[in-house]
Amino acid sequence: MKRKTVSLCMIARDEEACIGKAIKSALALVDEIVVVDTGSRDNTRIIAEGYGARIIDEVWRDDFAAARNAGLAAAACDWILVLDCDEQLQSIRPVDFQRLLIDPGIAGYRLQVSDNLDPDQVRTAGSLRLFRNHPDVRFRYPVREQVVPSLTALAQTDGRVLTDASVLVLHDPGNADARSRKRDRNLRLLRQAMAEHPDEAFFAHQLGRESLHWLDGEVLPVAGLVDSRKALESAWRHVSSLPLELRRLVNYGPALAGDLASAQLASGDIDQASGVIRDAADWWTSDHLLPLHAARVAVANLGADGSEPDARAESARVAIAVLDEVASGATAADARLLVLNRFRLQGDLALLEHKVSEAAEAYEQALDHDQDYAAAWVGLADCARLAGDRKRALRLYLRAITASEWCVQAWERGCQLLDELGFHDNATSWRVKLQEQFPACEGAAAHEEEPVLV
Repeated sequence: MKRKTVSLCMIARDEEACIGKAIKSALALVDEIVVVDTGSRDNTRIIAEGYGARIIDEVWRDDFAAARNAGLAAAACDWILVLDCDEQLQSIRPVDFQRLLIDPGIAGYRLQVSDNLDPDQVRTAGSLRLFRNHPDVRFRYPVREQVVPSLTALAQTDGRVLTDASVLVLHDPGNADARSRKRDRNLRLLRQAMAEHPDEAFFAHQLGRESLHWLDGEVLPVAGLVDSRKALESAWRHVSSLPLELRRLVNYGPALAGDLASAQLASGDIDQASGVIRDAADWWTSDHLLPLHAARVAVANLGADGSEPDARAESARVAIAVLDEVASGATAADARLLVLNRFRLQGDLALLEHKVSEAAEAYEQALDHDQDYAAAWVGLADCARLAGDRKRALRLYLRAITASEWCVQAWERGCQLLDELGFHDNATSWRVKLQEQFPACEGAAAHEEEPVLV
């Protein structure tokens, strides 16, 4: 079969420190390099041209989609590969890369994007970066730009699909100052876009996401959670008000539902989260992560909805059991979340039923998949605590914090346990940390006399 050609498309401004590495990482795979320069004042252009890039000058108009689309319009090859200047494509053999491109049934691939230059120390998420070149495929939205809507429409017309590829893009997040500048820029553009497009809920959704802090797919109760919820709820009201046939076409709808429900769970509003996920499951039946949110709500709802305990537990078991089936058809990143959470939720349910050994086994199975899964270490600590081994429980809470300092349950329950053991000074130090790191957490400011799981 004839070899397929590839255009590497990038946008750049003052990226002399990294653009060369980005281009070099893909040089053996692509046939042309198109760099849209939005006003560089350093050596970005010279470096890119040194690698054979064609430079397209584009006036910056606070619109990432416009800059991206200028590059797509100039691209002449069969396929498009999109990289940012602070990213590098992990090495892949050209013959293996070509195998992806010659599949006639594929319209585009989600590549794995990691937020770290060390692929062994990060978790990845899928991003649509490799797709067929077509004049109808263009990016939308001036910020948080998306190519998925137009590519999905083309794929449906041509009878093709979007799928995952085990190709890794390594992203350098930069230092704290660089991340802060990018966040401030994104917030400004999102607010501007909301003012200019009040009927487009996408921008309220993205604004809500901007202040959320996540750990293994769950929202954490940090500063900004209240404002994030307001933005997410505004977007949800708008999407919910659309006619059903239009509502189902909102491609970010399932993500919006999951974000909002997760924020509501982080705020302790289980009933509201349950309603959002119930509606979303009716509207978007094929999404892979909505069953995960439904299972989380079902476990959180134990003891909260007034029904019989056995009925609640059985409902949670059914919701958890679905996750195995869903994981088999999910993306690699989503499948990881589904599998880890299945074990974690099985453990949580068993623990609530005082089946300590069964719970411990489930948490151990989660750790077999990921030794840094903080929630499973918390679960094992809870098991030790219920078994009366409080010193081991404390060590395990510390292990959870070692896995992630953002593990709010470990800080909360560790505070309580330190008080129980009589280490009041240590408990005070932990509580100060809890207040600083999780200001939106209800338990951060107050000492709870009774532990959560007794």
